[in-house]
Parts: sequence; C-alpha cells; structure tokens
Amino acid sequence: MRFDKDTVLILPDTVFYKVKSNFYSRLKDRWYQRKFTKQLFDFLFSLPSDDFKLDTTQFVKSENPFLDYQGKTIGSINLVKLEALGTRMDDLNKRPESVVQKLGNTVNFKTRDRVIRNNLLFEPGDTVNAAILADNERILRELPYIRDSRISIIPRPDNPDVVDLEILTKDVVSLSFDLEARDFDSGVLRIDHRNIFGSGHELDNRFAVDNGAEQKFSYELRYRVPNIKRTFTALDIRYADTENLDITSLQIKRDFVSPAIKYAGGIEWSQQTLRERRLENIISDLDFDEVFVTQQFDYQDAWLARAFPLRIKDPVLRDRTRLIISGRVSNIDFLRRPEVLKDQNQRFHNRFQVIGGIGFSQRRYFKDKLIFGYGRTEDIPYGMSAELLAGHEWGEFYDRIYMGARISRGGYLGLVGYFFTGLTVEGFKYNGKTEQGVFRTDFRYISNLIDLNQWKFRQFITFNYTRGFNRFDSEFIDIRSRNGIRGLDSHTLRGTQRLLLNIETVSFTPLQLLDFRLAIFGFADIGKINDGQRDIFREKSQTGFGIGFRIRNDNLTFNAVEIRLAYYPNVPIGIDAVDLDLSGNSGFRFNDFFISQPQVGSFN
Repeated sequence: MRFDKDTVLILPDTVFYKVKSNFYSRLKDRWYQRKFTKQLFDFLFSLPSDDFKLDTTQFVKSENPFLDYQGKTIGSINLVKLEALGTRMDDLNKRPESVVQKLGNTVNFKTRDRVIRNNLLFEPGDTVNAAILADNERILRELPYIRDSRISIIPRPDNPDVVDLEILTKDVVSLSFDLEARDFDSGVLRIDHRNIFGSGHELDNRFAVDNGAEQKFSYELRYRVPNIKRTFTALDIRYADTENLDITSLQIKRDFVSPAIKYAGGIEWSQQTLRERRLENIISDLDFDEVFVTQQFDYQDAWLARAFPLRIKDPVLRDRTRLIISGRVSNIDFLRRPEVLKDQNQRFHNRFQVIGGIGFSQRRYFKDKLIFGYGRTEDIPYGMSAELLAGHEWGEFYDRIYMGARISRGGYLGLVGYFFTGLTVEGFKYNGKTEQGVFRTDFRYISNLIDLNQWKFRQFITFNYTRGFNRFDSEFIDIRSRNGIRGLDSHTLRGTQRLLLNIETVSFTPLQLLDFRLAIFGFADIGKINDGQRDIFREKSQTGFGIGFRIRNDNLTFNAVEIRLAYYPNVPIGIDAVDLDLSGNSGFRFNDFFISQPQVGSFN
C-alpha cells in the first residue's frame, strides 16, 4: 500500500444529507430511553436539518438575494459567530451536546470580531451594492478558518431607506496534525494552525527525522497573514532547511478578490537551494540512469495591475466586468548549477523578464451545494476572461520575445450542468523560430445532482490536450498519477504531447459517524502521450479503472481521507497492474475568471 499526500484528484469532501422515513429521529427515540445510550447517541450522531434542500438544480445567482435592497443605506452590522462543533447554519438554536463537541470548542480559538470585520468590503453608511455583498459572502467562505458564511439584510420598519446587516459565520477546528512513520528510524510530523489565537493568521510546521540520511533533522515553516489591515494584501513568509530544499522567501501580494478592487500587485524575494533527482536514458521503470542536480539561486519579482470598469447598460454586468492592464518584472540569478551552454541546460540560464498584459474579465457566481462539499454553500464561478500577453527576456546567452494569449469561459447549460473551457497559446520567439511553445485546451463538466432515492450522484468529466513546440531537452509533460491516470506512477509515460480524459461518478451517501461523512466514487482515466512527432490519436492508450471512497469531517481542516483501488490493463514494465492507495486529498477548486499577474505558463 502506498501513502501519498500530494494527490489533486477532484473530490467532493463532505456530505450533509437528509435520510427518509426520519431514520435518525426514530433511532434517537430508541437510544434516548437509557442514559448511557443517550450520551452515546449525542457523541456519535448529528441530526440532519429538515430545512436542508437537496435539489441543487435550483441554484441561486449570488447577488439575487440582495437586489431588492440595492442603493439603500447600510445601518448597523451585527456579527453572529457559530462555534466549530455541534452548531448549524440552518438552526441557530442548535448547541453542542456531546462532551467531545464541548471540549473541542473549548480548546479551539474562536475567530475574533475584528478579523471578520477586517474582511468586509463595506461599512456602516455605505449604500447596498448587491455584487459587493455577494462577493463578501464568498470571500468569507474562502477563508481557511471559516466553514460557511451568510449575509442577511434586515429592513428597518421605521426607516425604509436604511437596512441593517447580519453576518453569520461558522468556524472550523483550525488546528490539525499529521504523523507519518516511514520506518523505525524516520518519520514526519506536521502541525498546522489556520487561525492562531483567533487572529486569522496561519502557521504551518513540518518536522522530519531520518537517521539514514546525510541530514538527519529537517524543518519547514510557513507563516501567512491573509489580510493586512483590511487591504486584502497577504503576507507570506517561508523557511525550510531540509535535505533537498533550503529556502528563505518573503511575498506580499494583493489579488483582485472582488471586481470592487481597483489595484492588485505583489513583490517577492527568495533564496533557494534545490537538490533534485533527475532520471535520464529511461528504458523502463526498472532501467534508467539516476542523476542528482543541485541548484542555488536568488529570485526577485514585482508586478502591478489596474482594473477599469466598462460602460455596460446592465448594472449587474457593469459591476462584474473589468478591463485589466498589468505589468511584471522578474529576475533569477544562479549561484550554483550544472554546466550551462547556449543550447544546454537552458532552464539554469540567468535571465531578466518584463511582461505586460491587457485582459477582459467578467466574473459572476452561483451558490449551490453538493458539488465538492457535503452541505456547505459553494460558490461556482461563471463568466469569461481573455488576456493578451507580450514581453521581453534578456538571457545569459541571448534575448527573446514572449507572446501569449489565454481565453476561458464557464457557466450552466440549463438542465445539463456546469461547464468550463479554456484555451492557451504562448511561446518565445528567437531568430524567427518558436521556443518553449505551448498549445493547451481544457474542458470540465459537472452534471446536475442526480437523485436516486437514498443516493445522490454527480458526474465529473475532465478533458485536456497539451502540445509543446520546440521545448528544451529537459522539459516534459506526463500522464503520471496526479497529472493524468491516478495512481499510475510510471516514469516512462512522458513526452511533449498529451491527450487526457478523466471520468468520475460520485455518490453522496447518507452515512455519517462522529460528523465524518462518506462519499463513494468510481473512475475511468484514459491518456495518450508522445514526443509530438506522431499523431496522438494513433498512440497506444494507457488506462486506469477503479473504485474508492472518501471520508471527511467538514468541521476540521484535515484533508479528506481517500482509499482507492485501481486496475491498469496495459501497464509499463516494472509497474503493478493493481494499486491500493491510501492518501490525503486536499480537494479541488473551480477555475475562476479573475486576471492576476502576467506570467509565462507552466508546462506540466
């Protein structure tokens, strides 16, 4: 069995479900007849709410609940904060009952009022803007220490021009840890806190011991302040001293978290030493050469972007649409590296880049449930973005021009479901020829919720085609595991042209224990890969089929636990045809349509 912490599989991560025939109510009546079984029931189970709606085909546009109050003046802003365990967004009278819930809430730091207010885009005296209120609900939900949020408007009977706001949030247990024992003399301990003392600050720690390695003790730290003084500017500090990575970095960044933000930008400085294992002359997964490469470099980066509103008659679209102009400079200087020549080890060349971009972004959101979550509100982006990029690179051996274009669109198609499409074309020009060129197209589909009595299903389909043009000798894409066929970890499945189809069916089950909830899934992955010199459709397919289940408590910050059994009909030499995998799954996020810093896309 393999333990892997780095999967990026699409995962609905918790389920909140109503069982027919009031099963839990009848079970509660029976168990409440004795004191011991009453306490055991309160410890094990959490009754689903009768008000919970499972018909997610009736999705709601995020700004709709606020449109009737557009232009009214905001009076008072009242905060209602629910503890992480034993509380419900749909039943404010619900209180923790079990000893575990009460103890968990006692040791968990509740988010402070000033932290919630620090993440608001409005204040008393402002006028109601439906788009801004909808954005703020989403911004609060995206905070790692908040499970869900809801903004309610309360009219004043004595003054119809003034409304009060109630902001309801529910915390999560923000402390998590993970212990991985690799053998008798090595292991890894991770301790993460997403809300230190209720301040909203994050601290991640990783301690590792390996008595068989050259460096016996390793440590990694990341400290993050998501929002400095209500500017929506994040501070990110990282430090690592490990056998394969030494890093000291500082990053300050502000994104367009809402179309209401006019300016975005960031600066980054880092010093890094990387020791990586490179495979060469690969014949099979049992026959290859192994080379270890050490690189040490200094990196600096700065960018700035400005968003401009457009003249659009529809007031809602006018609030959600922006023209964005951006610019960026970056520099990398290597202090230690393999031998470099003009046409050898180009990724280790010193270089200075200037890139500018102009783009169009239209972002709106649906509110829905039971997609990647198990009952919490989920924000599904729809709209479009388009961006043109151009720049210049001053290299160690020669200079190049960069050009690129990206476009994406997403939305709902009636009763069919949600779709996302994206297209990227980019590359460098040198002496009239293209270098490091990329053509990439993506398609993602998510069905509406399918109701089959006690079981709720969704269908997920992902398609990707990527083609590299005149890539450097050390640049490849692959269809290994998280990049293609999940669990198939073969080094031979790499090239510069890839065709990939992932299909997954997920069932949201009514099963829950201690607020841990279960989803069952089946999948089929099909991929083709080659060096771009042949027709990809004539290439032999690699496939993977399997089933599994995922378990998660949405009140905790732990990754979902996934157990997967897979079968590969045509495995490369040296790879097992059957794979049983236990891993942590961090979930999946939708592709949004906001434009950030202009940058050269990655080839992966």
